[in-house]
Amino acid sequence: MPTVTLNTNNFNLDVGGFAGFFGGEEAISAMETVHLYRARRWTGWFNSPGSYIIGKHYGQLANSRFWDGMFPGPNIEPTVYIGMDGKSGPMYVASQSGTFLKQTGHLAYLLMQRCKDQRAVTVEGRRTRPNKVTILEMQDIKFEAGVEPSLTIRARDGFHKHVAFFPIATSIATCILCAWGDDWYCFSLILIGILANGISCLVIGSASIVLQSVAPSKNAPPGDGMLMDGNHVVVVLGKEKNVLAITQGKFELEYKPWSDEDAEVNNEYAAIGFCSTLLVTQFLTQLLLIPQGQLFGQVMFLISFAVSWAYNLFLSSMDKEYLQEELLIPALNLSEGHMKTYTLGTRTTAAVFACLALQPDCEPGEWDKRGFKPQEILRRFIPNDTYVWAVWRDLVLEQMKSSKSVLQSLDLEACGNRIDAFNDDEKKLLSDLLLDARTAYQQHLILQVRSRSLIGSISSSVKAEA
Repeated sequence: MPTVTLNTNNFNLDVGGFAGFFGGEEAISAMETVHLYRARRWTGWFNSPGSYIIGKHYGQLANSRFWDGMFPGPNIEPTVYIGMDGKSGPMYVASQSGTFLKQTGHLAYLLMQRCKDQRAVTVEGRRTRPNKVTILEMQDIKFEAGVEPSLTIRARDGFHKHVAFFPIATSIATCILCAWGDDWYCFSLILIGILANGISCLVIGSASIVLQSVAPSKNAPPGDGMLMDGNHVVVVLGKEKNVLAITQGKFELEYKPWSDEDAEVNNEYAAIGFCSTLLVTQFLTQLLLIPQGQLFGQVMFLISFAVSWAYNLFLSSMDKEYLQEELLIPALNLSEGHMKTYTLGTRTTAAVFACLALQPDCEPGEWDKRGFKPQEILRRFIPNDTYVWAVWRDLVLEQMKSSKSVLQSLDLEACGNRIDAFNDDEKKLLSDLLLDARTAYQQHLILQVRSRSLIGSISSSVKAEA
């Protein structure tokens, strides 16, 4: 039998062809976390794959003619590019100021997602298609002094910095082993990869996250209103300046200029352009020099690539929207206690419950002066204009204007001659709708009693301490 021998003298791992492309999508997704974790920008010192893809991707942020020539593509704001802006938020309807936004922004989208994920209290009653209503009590946001209200957000801590030890240690170890084996080609390529990725993370992640809002007009009414997204509604209660941060605010990334004279260059994101050029240069160097290395050095290069790719995969698997929510909620001075979600059995129950939550603290005769129109709020939920629904809205409005807690208006007997022309089916429909309204009203009264008892207990404890 002839013997088979494996000659490895001329065996060569030519990995330069895929070094700049393999793992590129994972590396881009991992880079999107660089602003979301504290000290994440300092943990990029490893030989990351996908340098060409990353360089071409982030090079489009640089927006001068020179950089547009090197990295053609649309000049998009960094927040949109890394996923911190660009999502369309739900519709917003103000209950007093008259503001109507068919579409809000990224922050309202994040807040709506947080409310959807919150555990809800189920309200007993008739059930058809359940709707959720979240009562959100906005707190006072401590904006920084300036022309436009803004707030610098501090990134959160995470255990990623401990996991980053593995790719960093592996890249450094393989680099040293290549030098020990006299393979200076692979040594230099791993070292260039460490420096290129580390510098890129350091520069791209150097920006501060700022919550940028809009200044409200003087003597503006309360910003109470609704964020409406299908079967989930968030009732927002608070001052106009705090509500505007949600409905019209956004995240921004502020990069500091290299010096006072470099402010114009900084606006072009030239530093990111230089990093992108460095990453593309790294790919070209790998393409040319990897075949010149020894088999041992090429294996070390692949090992550093594999461990770095696994770490990028770990970072890219994180839910970045959840991480953004974790930054937004503390910035708004909110906690779980300020957001209460309720599951109501029907759309009509949710409509009445939300309308009652938005009712201003004044006499019904002053509603018009305040701009509060409860019938319009009910129509936002259910735009039906048949006579049955018109009678139902009138009865709900009469009950809201009544100072009595007895639900005398939400009964067929209170309809009088308004239902004389109704057939049996219409009377049954109206009876079901009034039952939904009573359910919503009873839940609202329970919340009022709890709120008063809580305020009373707080006042008693304050007096006792005094």
